[in-house]
Amino acid sequence: MKSEKVLEIQKKIDPFIVGKIVEAENIHITLSFLGERSEEEIKKIIERLREISSSSLKRTATLTRVKLIPSEKYIRVIAIDVIGIDDLVDIIKREIGGDVKPPHLTLFRVKEVRNREALLKITKEEINEAININKICLIKSTLTFKGPIYEIIESFELS
Repeated sequence: MKSEKVLEIQKKIDPFIVGKIVEAENIHITLSFLGERSEEEIKKIIERLREISSSSLKRTATLTRVKLIPSEKYIRVIAIDVIGIDDLVDIIKREIGGDVKPPHLTLFRVKEVRNREALLKITKEEINEAININKICLIKSTLTFKGPIYEIIESFELS
């Protein structure tokens, strides 16, 4: 997903935290965390995602504002909220499951906050950027000491 606005927000936040930035080529919207799955389960998930994508329309979603996860007091992830894809989230939750979260785009994994006040000020700013949602991807995330490595297992174009 390419967005100059997202990269600008990362640059704005970076001085205020110590952590791992999500590289531009790895930025994506998360709908569900599936956790460890067997090969057989992955095959079923792929089939189900193929069906879901063929009956779901391409659309525009909106990046709304910066979000601190799990909370402002204990920040481990900095993300952007995404609206306009609730129907996809509901289908994924019902048909595939996993740890379904509100849709978000992760910017950083945080080890330490250097300037909480400046960071909190950024969370109050509206983003309101429209983005095109054209596909659903099944992504494998391998955690390493340098951060996650993402691998697209399969990609499914929306109708």
